[in-house]
Amino acid sequence: MDKLKKQLHANLLKNPAVQIKKSVIWQFPVTIYTVAFYRVKRSKMDILMKMMLLTFEKTQIRRAANLSQLLLVEELFIEDLLKKMQRTGLITLEKGSYKLTSRGHEQLKTGIMEEEFAEESTVLSYSMIHDEFWPEMTEPLPETDGGLPLYRYGNHQNILKKDRILQVLAERGNGEEEDGFQTVVAAVNSYDQQNVEHIPCLEFQLYNKEQDKFYARVWNTLLQRWDETFEKQIEEKERLGWRE
Repeated sequence: MDKLKKQLHANLLKNPAVQIKKSVIWQFPVTIYTVAFYRVKRSKMDILMKMMLLTFEKTQIRRAANLSQLLLVEELFIEDLLKKMQRTGLITLEKGSYKLTSRGHEQLKTGIMEEEFAEESTVLSYSMIHDEFWPEMTEPLPETDGGLPLYRYGNHQNILKKDRILQVLAERGNGEEEDGFQTVVAAVNSYDQQNVEHIPCLEFQLYNKEQDKFYARVWNTLLQRWDETFEKQIEEKERLGWRE
C-alpha cells in the first residue's frame, strides 16, 4: 500500500499548481453474493406449431395421427412437436385429450416461443454505496497495516432486490444468437450472501493554486481507478470546510 500511495502522490503532484493538503486511507464494504438464475431461448413460433396450438384450443385431439390427418402433415413431425410442446409446458394431456396450458395460451397469443435452459449460477460483488455490481474479485487486494476505519459516509439504506440483480444479469447476458434466437435472462431463482470484503481506498484532499480550487481524489483499489462516486460525496459534504 505504501508503494501505491507514493505512486499516486507523485502522479498528483506532476502539476506544480497542485498541493496535497491531506491524505487518508479507509475501507468500504463490498458484499459477495452467489446468484442462481435461468435463461430462456426466445424464437418466433413457426406456422405448424401455431396451427397445432390453435387446433388444441378449439378441438379435442387424442392422437398424433388425428392431427396429422387434419393438418396434412407427416405424423413423425407431429409426434416430435407434441413431445417438444409437452416438454416446454405448452400443452398437457387431460382425460386423454391435448389441452393448452396457461403458458401455451400466452405464447400462442404473443407468437413467441420460450424454452428454458438449466439453472445457472454466478458470483456478484455488490457495493451498496455505489449501488453497483462488479465482477468477482480475482486479484489480491493491497496489504494494509492493521484495521482501517470505515468510509465515513457509508450508505446503508439500499436494500438489494431480485429485480436489481435481474437487471444486471440481463445487461450482461442477453444477446442475439446467430440462428435468430434470442437468449434472455428470465428470472433470478435465489441470491445468497457469502461474505463481506472490505476494500481499501486512498483519499487525497487537494488544492489547485492556479484555479483556487479545493477537490478530492479517491483511488479505489478494487477497481484500480479514481472513484468519482466517493469524490463527489466527499466534496459535497466537506469542501466548504476545507476553504475555511
